[in-house]
Amino acid sequence: MHAGFRWELEPGFAPLLEPLLASPGERIKVSPVKEVTRHHVGGRTFYLKRYHHAAVALRPLKYLFKPTQAREEWRLATELERRGVPIVRHVGLGERRAWNGVLDSLLVTEEFPGTTLNLCPEVPPALVLKFVERMHALGVMQEDLHPANLLARTGPLELRLVDLHGTRVAPAGTFSAEECRRNLAVLQVSYPMPVPREIRELSRGRRLWLLSSRSVRSLRSNRDFGALPAGGLRWQVRLELCSEAAQAVMADPDGFLARRCRLLKNGRSSTVGLAEGMVLKRFNLRKPGNLLKDLFRASRARRAFLAAHHLELAGIPTPRGIAVASRRRAGFLLRSYLLMEEIAGAVELGQRLREGPPGAALARQAGQLLGRLHREGFSHRDLKEGNLVLDASGRLHLLDLDGLRFLGEVPPARALADLERFAEGVAKYPVVTAEDRARFLLAYHRASGLKLRPKGSVPTIESPAWEAPA
Repeated sequence: MHAGFRWELEPGFAPLLEPLLASPGERIKVSPVKEVTRHHVGGRTFYLKRYHHAAVALRPLKYLFKPTQAREEWRLATELERRGVPIVRHVGLGERRAWNGVLDSLLVTEEFPGTTLNLCPEVPPALVLKFVERMHALGVMQEDLHPANLLARTGPLELRLVDLHGTRVAPAGTFSAEECRRNLAVLQVSYPMPVPREIRELSRGRRLWLLSSRSVRSLRSNRDFGALPAGGLRWQVRLELCSEAAQAVMADPDGFLARRCRLLKNGRSSTVGLAEGMVLKRFNLRKPGNLLKDLFRASRARRAFLAAHHLELAGIPTPRGIAVASRRRAGFLLRSYLLMEEIAGAVELGQRLREGPPGAALARQAGQLLGRLHREGFSHRDLKEGNLVLDASGRLHLLDLDGLRFLGEVPPARALADLERFAEGVAKYPVVTAEDRARFLLAYHRASGLKLRPKGSVPTIESPAWEAPA
């Protein structure tokens, strides 16, 4: 495994290198170009990070002219230790070179007996803030700062930086105040700290686009998602939900809708069927003119699959997507399929309102849901009562993501249009009172930050105030 490697080792680690490389280790992460394993050797624990540069054409050649990721992290570890920044101990660097470049590189770090910051609630957020501010003062900035990049242990309390990729160093005291604020805003996205209001505002804006970029992982191959051929189609699947029953649906989606399910909808635009705890939605070709448009855009099913994962990351309830596929001929999109989890005991909001008054709790919950939707940067052009359903526990979920758009910052006029659409639908139910509408608007305002005032059954904008809550 290590033949042809040239090593740089920390004193005292050399006797442990051979047994570490000979042990299979426990896989922590794996991809075609990178693998991380945990090894127990000599009563100590180490992590071995392998970069397979030769897995990508011409990548080895690139590292004839620049340091590999492993070597760059090795250099950073030495520099950070010199500056007094607590990090996990780096004990070994190995590279295998050939005439055409660096084929592989290995980095060995020793385990720090702690846990990631998000799993250690005993750590005071104010202490984390001081730790990061001290890094800044020493001229060290981790550009991708999040709780998984900080390890903590108690008794005594200690913090250490891990995964130095993305770390920038400069002369001590040279980072500007604006650079430091932006870096704190990155951590604030996933780890709330006692920071000034301006940093919370920066964090909110960054969070919106960070979640958007992370949602794209649902369309790639990684530890959570991947490709699976079935029924003559190439399905993109969520691995943890890809059961035998789901694979049976993917093997014959049209047969599932024709023979094996209870049809919920059978229209020109789409066909929806339910069975075995799953819902399959087939998007049909509506207009011949769409054939040309769909050559240059993702299918409606694929867009909805992506949107469902984005909503999930933002904490907005919606059915989780199981799999998505498109049926094309010569590049022309004929049909697309979206397989989703069923919402157990689902009842449409409209049906619930036909049965009786919504009650204060449901009115507030609807306002909170739509307020959070807008605050997270989404607009839903078909926000009717039929696209909100309650599960068996009474929790509202958003459906029909075909009309969902991520805008980043929802303009007040767009938010108002969404609310007008919802208000028009709800106005059909006499059980919805003025008090219910007032509760809805108050909850919406608190969740979204957009000031509204009621005008009859339809809200209107009083003054836009998109402000992060304290």
